[in-house]
Amino acid sequence: MAQLILEGILGFLIEGIVTVFWWLILFPVVWLASLPFILVIAIFRRGKYSYLVSSMLYSVHSFWRDSGFFVAS
Repeated sequence: MAQLILEGILGFLIEGIVTVFWWLILFPVVWLASLPFILVIAIFRRGKYSYLVSSMLYSVHSFWRDSGFFVAS
C-alpha cells in the first residue's frame, strides 16, 4: 500500500517537472526560434505587414496552446 502511494506521489512529481520544463523552457525557445522565419515570410507576402506578422505569430501560439499539454478549465 505504501509503495502505491509513493509511486503515485513520485509519478505526479515527475509529470509536474516534465510539464514545467516543457512550458518554461521548450515553449519560449521554439516560439523565439520561429520568430525570424515569420518575419522574413511576412516581408515577402502580399498584404499588410503588421496583420501578417500578428496572424502568423498567433498561429504559432495557438499550435502550442492547442497541443493538449495545457488544459484550462
